[in-house]
Amino acid sequence: MKCRAISVAMLILVTTIQGTALAQTRDEKVLADRSELTDDDRWIYNDLPAGFAEARQANKPLLIVFR
Repeated sequence: MKCRAISVAMLILVTTIQGTALAQTRDEKVLADRSELTDDDRWIYNDLPAGFAEARQANKPLLIVFR
């Protein structure tokens, strides 16, 4: 029973340490998202007038995400 409790504790500890080591900062996540979205033709990134023009032309609503 004691060995099982130690094993579970070690598993939780390793999982927690590994998760924090791989965690990205907010800035890193935003930069990664930006690089993915700027290469994708389906998204208009950081150009509000172009977004409004595209929505007007397609007669569809515009979704704006502020970060």
